Amino acid sequence: MKKLSILSGALALVLLAACSSGGPSGASPQVQSPETATAALSASPSEPPQWSSQVFADTYYAEDGTMVMDVRYTLPMVENTDTCPAGEAINAWYKDYGENCLAEAASGAAEAEGDYDSSKSTQLPFTPTSHEMSYEVLLDNDQVISISREWYIGTGAAYPTVFRLGDNFDPQTGIKLAAADFFTDAETVKDRVVEAFLTCAEIMEGSFTKEQVEEVYQAEQFCLTQEGYVFWIQGNTLPALHSPVSVTIPYSALKDVSMYAAQ
Repeated sequence: MKKLSILSGALALVLLAACSSGGPSGASPQVQSPETATAALSASPSEPPQWSSQVFADTYYAEDGTMVMDVRYTLPMVENTDTCPAGEAINAWYKDYGENCLAEAASGAAEAEGDYDSSKSTQLPFTPTSHEMSYEVLLDNDQVISISREWYIGTGAAYPTVFRLGDNFDPQTGIKLAAADFFTDAETVKDRVVEAFLTCAEIMEGSFTKEQVEEVYQAEQFCLTQEGYVFWIQGNTLPALHSPVSVTIPYSALKDVSMYAAQ
């Protein structure tokens, strides 16, 4: 069986603390000169992001030329950084993330090669490790940019490992947002999300308890859509649950503890 120690380090990258910034309080209003005002009007207007992708990929081989690991992380990229104020920061965040994923993969390639060498000595079949990451822009408005990612990891086991990941950004600054930027009461949010999970078919079929769901609840892993907040439980965090299970919480259900104004 392949070891998956590579996952813990790479998965931790998605839990980076959100940055925050603010201007000085009590600042006096600034009066523009006619020249400054004219320059501002002629400047390129702020526009929503135009999306494409940046790809981080590599393939690793054993000494005899056999492929032991193949990775491909496809991540968002904003094309119009000249007119989208958040573009450069978002691109930089995903560039750093992709490079860190490649570094983690490189450190795990030696382990995959070790598995290959063991398979030769034991005459057991060998399956190369495969990583594939994709994304989808779920919401893009003047309040938030919300992106969902899926990370597929195949190791030859009966079930692949699949992670669902969520990234939320400020559309003006490109700062990555955290749960505290959306919710005023984390415990109330947790209680309502957990209760929603308990009504999901997969959770009910597994007879999972409220305590079990609370233990695997991830406060920072969520996205926003037109319909509401989407939370999920990762696969393999509960017995026989091999894929992520998601639940959509309507904005109205969290209106009293949410700072996001649904459009």
